Amino acid sequence: MHRTTNPTKGRRQFGRLLAAAATVMVGATGLTACGTGDDDNYVLHYTTYSNATSDQSRTVQRWAEEVEKLTDGGVTVRFHYSESLVDAEEAVRAAQDGRADLAQVGSIYAASDLSMFTVIELPFETQNPEAQMRAITRLYGENRTYREDFDRQGVRFLFPIPLGNAVLGLNRPANDVTDLRGRSIRAGGLTSDVLLAAGANPVAMTATDIYESMQRGVVDGYTSLALANLSTFALSTTTPQLVDPGIGVYSSSVVVVNEELYESMPQKYQEALQTASRNAIDNGLDEMDAAARTACEELTGSGTEFGSLPQDDVATWKADADIADSWVARYEQRGYDAQSVLDDYRRIVAEEERRSDYSDPLISCMKGHQG
Repeated sequence: MHRTTNPTKGRRQFGRLLAAAATVMVGATGLTACGTGDDDNYVLHYTTYSNATSDQSRTVQRWAEEVEKLTDGGVTVRFHYSESLVDAEEAVRAAQDGRADLAQVGSIYAASDLSMFTVIELPFETQNPEAQMRAITRLYGENRTYREDFDRQGVRFLFPIPLGNAVLGLNRPANDVTDLRGRSIRAGGLTSDVLLAAGANPVAMTATDIYESMQRGVVDGYTSLALANLSTFALSTTTPQLVDPGIGVYSSSVVVVNEELYESMPQKYQEALQTASRNAIDNGLDEMDAAARTACEELTGSGTEFGSLPQDDVATWKADADIADSWVARYEQRGYDAQSVLDDYRRIVAEEERRSDYSDPLISCMKGHQG
């Protein structure tokens, strides 16, 4: 079924299959299953670092269900959860060389492979995840520098998956930004640079290690997570203080497909993938909202105290951190037209914010617990 036995297609895929064989042993149910003789049947292998029940995986499951329906079963997706196929850092290269067909690529893991995608990690740019996701999608079509990263890696962007606004979980209160000085806080991506500007000590660790590290006092808090993530990592019932740091949307991930494989598909299948991808943003927001509501209820039930950093403090923090200018300078030194990417990102975000009435669930959760 997967990558059919059509001889022309077989030659086109042969290099990818050799690369896959050199990296991973394929068993009886291997990733490149034998063709059935029917050129219209595909099984696409999807690699993700998310578990099967997360809102992110639910978003892709809904996408896969829609694709299967639109293709009358001609395209199906086999899921490989929790880095069971490849590590998160390998996702782009795995989709490129044939170890996977589809991949979830987190911006936190994308700096070397999809450098321009990390523009969406810039803090203090927007509080609206819908606007961010539509900007991610439009950048692929409207900014050549942004798109060229995907083309260079041999993958095609399909759709983004939301994460929401950054939360700050702490073991003791923080009334302003200065209260973060000297604290060790788990962080990743550009959010680490923001914490450095506040005098905190960002600590790199996987989200699965946060719970134990908080309990043992290895870290004083965590960020680079959103409200919807907290239940997954047992943090919605164990976080003494939850603060809205004002950073806003801090990250996202995207689903990509191998470009050569996509081009080998019949046009009707390509159109099915694109149709389902257009619906994925709304589906992703629905799934994120549901997970965030559960987390908010659990935080409330466990006695978590809620708070927000003062807006004036956040404005000063943004100016002192100067993350956007540093991002542009770093990548322009590497030959990217990074300023054009940032300018287009900000333009599109502003346009999408005017169209959107979406409110991040962190905002509504905070309103329910503050006077």
